[in-house]
Parts: sequence; C-alpha cells; structure tokens
Amino acid sequence: MNYSFWLTEINNMFNHSPMQNSKNPSGKWHRFLYYHFPMILYGGLIITISSIPDLHTPQVRNIAFDKAAHFVEYALFAFLTFRSFSNWDWMNRLGRGCIFAALFLTLFAVFDEFYQSLIPGRFASVYDVFADLCGALLVLAFFEVRRRRLSRS
Repeated sequence: MNYSFWLTEINNMFNHSPMQNSKNPSGKWHRFLYYHFPMILYGGLIITISSIPDLHTPQVRNIAFDKAAHFVEYALFAFLTFRSFSNWDWMNRLGRGCIFAALFLTLFAVFDEFYQSLIPGRFASVYDVFADLCGALLVLAFFEVRRRRLSRS
C-alpha cells in the first residue's frame, strides 16, 4: 500500500497557511469542499447507518471485531474532523484544533448512540462510545504530539 498520499496530507495539515485568497468566494468554496465537506459527509454517513432499523450485522463470536470497527470508524472521523477544524482561520490561530475536535467527537459519539437507541431494533452501548473515543483520541493525540514537535523546531 502506498502511504505517500497520507503522509503528504498529514504534513500539509501542519504546514498549512490559510489560503492567501480567502476573500475570493471561489477560494472559500474550494476550501469548504476540500477541508470541511468530507467531515460533514462522513458524519452524515454515520448518522444514516445509525438510522437503519433492525440492522443485522454478521454474527461475530468475538465482540472485539465490533469494537474494532467502532475504533476505526472514529479514527477516520477524527482525521477528517481535525483536518477540517485545523483549517478554520480562528482555530488555527488558537492552535486548539485537537481540543475542539475531541469535544466535537465526544458529543457526536454520545448523540449517535442516543439517537440509535430511538431507532426500532437498535440499542445504545456505552462500550461503543468508549471504542469510538479510543479511536478518535488516539488519532488526535498523534496530531497534537506532531504539532508540538513542529512548533519547537
């Protein structure tokens, strides 16, 4: 698997300077589509899947598979959320993209499980929220450590 795209994307997040042309409407539109829309789309996908009544997943004897799926799902969501939040000018100036992303992902995970409990045939699980947050916080911790190392040099 070629990881160069992901490594380039991660490096670009930390070397990002806000678009020079931020007053240009097409520049703002491009930035929205490139940085923010993937996070919104992925969050919508999570809610859509949570809305499916009586969703039957393949019977897996090992519950670890289900929790690993939640972990990976929110690890990817954390990547997209941090990418989006770190490209808001005001948040970039504060250097607090990870904190706001962690708060957002925590609220989103709790809301998702609560919403899922309202769907017939679905139920909420604190363990799912825990797995979601473990995946999200691991990715965000990586980004925070990387940001601090880059700010020292």
